[in-house]
Amino acid sequence: MLVIFGFFLILTSSCNKDNQEEPPELPPIESMLMDFSAFSQEPTQAKSTQATYTNFLYSYTQVGVWSLAATLYSALPVAAYGHALQQSPVYLGDHAWEWSFDFILNGLQYSATLTGERLSNEEFSMEMMIGLTAAPTPGVKWFDGVVRYDRTHATWTFYQEGSVPVLEIEWNKDFETEAADLTYTIIKSGHTEEGSYISYTYTPGAEYDAAFDVSVAAGMSDIEWNTTTIKGHVMSVAYFQDDAWHCWDSQANGLMDISCE
Repeated sequence: MLVIFGFFLILTSSCNKDNQEEPPELPPIESMLMDFSAFSQEPTQAKSTQATYTNFLYSYTQVGVWSLAATLYSALPVAAYGHALQQSPVYLGDHAWEWSFDFILNGLQYSATLTGERLSNEEFSMEMMIGLTAAPTPGVKWFDGVVRYDRTHATWTFYQEGSVPVLEIEWNKDFETEAADLTYTIIKSGHTEEGSYISYTYTPGAEYDAAFDVSVAAGMSDIEWNTTTIKGHVMSVAYFQDDAWHCWDSQANGLMDISCE
């Protein structure tokens, strides 16, 4: 009888352990937040010289358009996700977890619920609901996605009004080499730039270790730069009317146009 009772306790303990699974580890904020900082400021042009800044300024403009678009679509959900990364989830049972919290953005208080559910041994799904805390109605879905458990890959879809998909995001990272890429694609139906995208790639050790590939209705632009010096070059057949690289100097030297070596 004691043996049977002991076996029952072990079995019950094992079941309880299974019911309290370890929550998935969320990928970092960089999985949905693109770094536009290298092109956040125009160069200071010295009027006393004949220097030109066409190459960097063109790149700055192309990146700036995407920075504004990304802010429009992602400011609130990215802020909410940043707060979720600081929370501990509650296990809901049936391989699902919930991160629930309030946060303030631009003076307004929001309530957010992030739900994660295991899809397989490799992936789990995510869904974020956000609404004003004072509103009488529940929030709406701002994004959903699928993430690998090893946090090397994630795909996100951002929504407007809870049901209109507007921005698709794909992220990959090798945590051993730190190489990574992140792509934004406009998927809003009927948008003048539907299908346009910007892809960021980071390749540690390369001379130009960061790059943007920008595809818009007006054409393609390839932008590469060094993340330490900001020295770089750009190629755009549509803008420059050739398929050559057009270079600019380091930030310390004012980002002025230079001949490509």
